[in-house]
Amino acid sequence: MQSTEKRLFPIDVPYFFKVTTMESFCASTESPDNPVRYPYSQVVWITRGRGNFIIDLEKFSLSDNTIYTIPPGRFHQFKPSGELSGHIISFNGDFLNLAMEAPDRPFFKEISADLNRVKMIVLQSENPELQDLLADMAREFRNHLTLRLEILSSLFRIFLIYVKRLAITTRQEDTSSPKMRLYHNFYEKLDKEFRTMKQVAEYANELAVSPSYLTVVIKKVSGYSASYHIQQRMVLEAKRLAMYSDASLKSVAYSLGFDDLGHFSKFFKNAAGLNFSEFKKIKDQVA
Repeated sequence: MQSTEKRLFPIDVPYFFKVTTMESFCASTESPDNPVRYPYSQVVWITRGRGNFIIDLEKFSLSDNTIYTIPPGRFHQFKPSGELSGHIISFNGDFLNLAMEAPDRPFFKEISADLNRVKMIVLQSENPELQDLLADMAREFRNHLTLRLEILSSLFRIFLIYVKRLAITTRQEDTSSPKMRLYHNFYEKLDKEFRTMKQVAEYANELAVSPSYLTVVIKKVSGYSASYHIQQRMVLEAKRLAMYSDASLKSVAYSLGFDDLGHFSKFFKNAAGLNFSEFKKIKDQVA
């Protein structure tokens, strides 16, 4: 279990997760209002504060009891009017996949889809459940005890469920611009067709734009290229099958449309940072 626990922190290996307070973030950053961009997802919960939160040029108001979801690669910056209090939860796709337990269930697919969009969620003013869950997550994160990963992923899943329950209003990023519409149409089509469509040109043809234009827009909106998104969606599905079933390398490769096992094995290692059998071992340690 020790080798798995260490993976909670580096961002280039599975199961990255971190929880910190807004006060700690501001204190550890020379200029907390400078634009930043991270290769992982974030859930920012402002418990008290005023000002603006700018995410990829879209301006959201900072207010008490408000949660913001930020997908990987999005530039964002705080423009507070006074001090901010709250929490920042950072995580990668592997940790989210583990937390969901049954990612193909419609409810959890909806939560995963929410975390792939910029959203502002206003919560009910009374939310002791979330406060208790954050305290439990923070305490477990600081400790290095047995089954830490399992407890953190379970607490995070419950946290996300409570967010859905306590939400009063939700505002998504402005999707009225042609570029934002193209990005969301691309991501929606990718989620449905990734098993059979693996080239940027195929998606560009379906979306009636040129491959070069699609590449430029996806990179501008998300910080990552269209080919990167295609690759990551396929490797995410491969990890899901490895984690939640006894599927072999061969069956996973074929389910994703790979006829050459050597090609799939190389693809998985390049995208995931470790080979398929190593990932299965980590999964067995976590289970």
